[in-house]
Amino acid sequence: MTSYADIKKKQYYKLRHEWKQYKKEYNDLKLVFDKIGIEFVKSISKFCIEHDLGDPFKETEVETQNVAAVFGSSSKRLYRKIVVNTHPDRAVKKEKTEKIYNQATKAKKSGNLQELLDAGKELSLAPNLNEITIEELDLLELNINEVKDKIQKIRNSYAWVWFHASPKKRNEIFYNFIELHAK
Repeated sequence: MTSYADIKKKQYYKLRHEWKQYKKEYNDLKLVFDKIGIEFVKSISKFCIEHDLGDPFKETEVETQNVAAVFGSSSKRLYRKIVVNTHPDRAVKKEKTEKIYNQATKAKKSGNLQELLDAGKELSLAPNLNEITIEELDLLELNINEVKDKIQKIRNSYAWVWFHASPKKRNEIFYNFIELHAK
């Protein structure tokens, strides 16, 4: 008979594996997307100048996301272990540990348990899986869904669609982008 703790562990490993896959996909897409974005901006600016259409990149409101952390006791203990081992005032290998310290701090502030676990993994620290809560498993799943949303936003962005469009379709995309941002 499978115990409740075994079910939680299995779910934990499944979610960590899924996180790793989506995080890699996102990082790969982001690398390409950053280059595409630069090309898109240059091309649309040139297009606007040639067609006397104005500046499509006026200041717009930046969307921010506020995520409340639901860290349980095992995650809080992991965070404390990371901080103790990497705090800039105590660390020996400052460059590596500072990066991990910043990653863990950022993860705690944003409520990203997956990133906190990644930071712990860098130091060979892991949470006590017997103490992991359902809320923490739900948070792991939420973190995966956030990365999936980021991937979808990249794939649906004007720059991404424009880059993968035919030359004829690119001008249409420019007009749609300008029309949307001229308001």
